[in-house]
Amino acid sequence: MKKYKPIIKTRREYFGGLIFREKPAFVAHVNSAYADAYGISKNENAILKDGVFSAPLDAHIAITTRCNMFCRGCYNSDECDTPADMPLEMAKDIIDKLSELGVFSLSFGGGEPTLHPQIFEIAEYSREKQVLPNMTTNGLTMTYEFAKKCAVFGNIHLSVHKPQDMEHIPPAIRNYRKATGKRPGINLLLSTETMPHLNEIVSTVKKAGVRIILFLRYKTTAKNAHIKGLSVDNEINKIPEKLRQLHKLNRRLMFLYDCSLFEVLAENDFANVRTCRTHDNNGCVGGNSIIAIDVNGMYKPCSFWHEPFGDTAALTFDNWVNNDKHKNFRNTMKREECLCCEYLHLCHGGCRLQNNTF
Repeated sequence: MKKYKPIIKTRREYFGGLIFREKPAFVAHVNSAYADAYGISKNENAILKDGVFSAPLDAHIAITTRCNMFCRGCYNSDECDTPADMPLEMAKDIIDKLSELGVFSLSFGGGEPTLHPQIFEIAEYSREKQVLPNMTTNGLTMTYEFAKKCAVFGNIHLSVHKPQDMEHIPPAIRNYRKATGKRPGINLLLSTETMPHLNEIVSTVKKAGVRIILFLRYKTTAKNAHIKGLSVDNEINKIPEKLRQLHKLNRRLMFLYDCSLFEVLAENDFANVRTCRTHDNNGCVGGNSIIAIDVNGMYKPCSFWHEPFGDTAALTFDNWVNNDKHKNFRNTMKREECLCCEYLHLCHGGCRLQNNTF
């Protein structure tokens, strides 16, 4: 198995600077005095503006629309779509741009990213350009031999969308662990299909060796608006207590929560502000620390958002910070009361997707 030198990067920001390390994995926010002492220099073209990162920290890229599952309610692709892979040269051009902007990591998704015929070549190129490649996969292709090639990725998360996924997820976890010596994470979708089986699902992946689970709220997008019966919005206020119970039963697991869950957890006193900050729990960071890129190379503030904001190849420091669409997205609030909420600096006004209809 090929060994890779861990990626370490720094970047100057309006508050001081950022230090990124692949191993041990962290992104540290440091003040100006520390940034000076550490020797973190400013990119000559970067724009340092209060409250806005000079460039994304992480990019989510839909590398293909191909899939070998097409889960019901998928937000991004379905069997009616014409299969499409991002061309190799386009992927490399995008990685060049992300590297130029100082982006730290690139998360491959889809569709099913392992079906892209050049996924490993693209991931290797990303490493060469010092942009850490990560991947989210459904795990169906995760044989032992395939898993050995996955050493190129910093980390991998396996998606669980329905209880039936427990037939192939545990073997995928074991193959990945045996081949790479690393533990994958789990992306667990909260839907009407999975909610009754959360205890069983969590117990099964824990026994297989998982230590990190990211809980994702089912989201209605322009792509899946016609699908009915999967959303948990009608019982959303029951979720915090259910997650509390799961945490009590699984103290050794690290539970993470996606941005669209944050406002619900905050409104139900799931954790205080200090705890949320300590564990990096927050709301919408789309168009600020995160950028999403579709299979055609167009970028959006969020993977679930319906409207492209521009061509990634033409992205600059200036239009990242000053683009009117970005500014409107960042400044959106669920309601006026958000302005006096103690969680505002973490929540950022709530999930933009949940507060829009399609």
